[in-house]
Amino acid sequence: MNNTHRQDDQAMAKIRDHCDSWLAKSLPEMVELRRDLHAHPERSGQEHRTTGLIVNRLTEAGLSPVIKDEHSGLFVDLELAQPDAPVFAIRADMDCVDVPDEKNVPWRSQHEGCCHACGHDAHTTMVAFSALSMLTQIEAIRECGPRQNVRFIFQPAEETSTGAQDMIERGALDRVNQIVALHCEPYLETGRIGMRVGPLTANLQSFRITLQGRGGHSARPHEAVDPVPAAVNLISLLYQLGPRSVDSRRAHCVTVTSIRTGDAINAIPDSTEVCGTIRAARTDVAETLRSTVVQCVEAACKATGCRPQIEFPHQAPATHNDREVIELMTNAACDVVGREGVINLELPSLGGEDFAFYQQKVPGAMIRLGTGTGLKDDRPALHSGLFDIDESSLLVGSRLLTSAALRAIL
Repeated sequence: MNNTHRQDDQAMAKIRDHCDSWLAKSLPEMVELRRDLHAHPERSGQEHRTTGLIVNRLTEAGLSPVIKDEHSGLFVDLELAQPDAPVFAIRADMDCVDVPDEKNVPWRSQHEGCCHACGHDAHTTMVAFSALSMLTQIEAIRECGPRQNVRFIFQPAEETSTGAQDMIERGALDRVNQIVALHCEPYLETGRIGMRVGPLTANLQSFRITLQGRGGHSARPHEAVDPVPAAVNLISLLYQLGPRSVDSRRAHCVTVTSIRTGDAINAIPDSTEVCGTIRAARTDVAETLRSTVVQCVEAACKATGCRPQIEFPHQAPATHNDREVIELMTNAACDVVGREGVINLELPSLGGEDFAFYQQKVPGAMIRLGTGTGLKDDRPALHSGLFDIDESSLLVGSRLLTSAALRAIL
């Protein structure tokens, strides 16, 4: 190693140490922001309060966030190199999940029927404080002659798989050559960071099926077209034929998540709605399962006389972690938790993640941030109304993102 490289490494290490120290002192503020966001969750596309909080925090620090009128979501650049230089991007998601918060904690959701059960409040907090930590060292970073600028993207509507595409249309990927994100993982302990090259999450499609019948008196079913047995038959077909329509060695699942129909105890309803998801690691398997769902609906309706309406409102491709970006994130993780804290994830998840839309445009990587503590069997899963995080993981995640950005640009 020549003297120039050694001096560059020493300068980066010094800057990283200053950022780490600032983040450690800021942990109480990070916890405060995360709890505020957790107590005030906002559904996909409605993240106006969250957007305002982050805009105010960044603006007060001297940054200039880009936000579209009457929209949720924003991005902000840390201008370190020339204005036309490439950009390293870090993404957070801000929306909540439509499940009730069942925790008995002071930061419990104040909005009935929804909560941050997927950790997006933590993601938003960590990305915001990563930006603020680098801002404290902006002159020192500029003196090192960085090759790139850094962009922090705060995205709406991840849960509906529409927010990433919205941010791309707004220019969030302009000049970006790499993008990273992290996701809370309760089954990894705090201080552990999960990495995987290739697919991390699966192809996702949601479905909403309306079975239109004809209502009537429960004492005279022959006068009605009953959508309830149609729904029962449909669900049975989905669970029987879905798995048998594809190679069982390929990771996949079809899951019914809700059934909605009439309220009266003595009346046959006019219609029944069946909702759920199709998940598959491979695109061809996802397409086969979608066709199977349609065939099952048609079969159930033909047998019962109902009329079907099928929608696939949410879709996201599988994520694909770029090898070079994973190498960058692994080195950054070693800076924070040491080599022993980096975990190789053997298998992808069947979860969906619209971060994949960014990865279709530029190389990127999503990693799993350990947020769990205590016995694994006692830890609530993602999307559980009891989900929470070990808040010391906020410091690990923000340090990781800051280290990754410094490694990318210097």
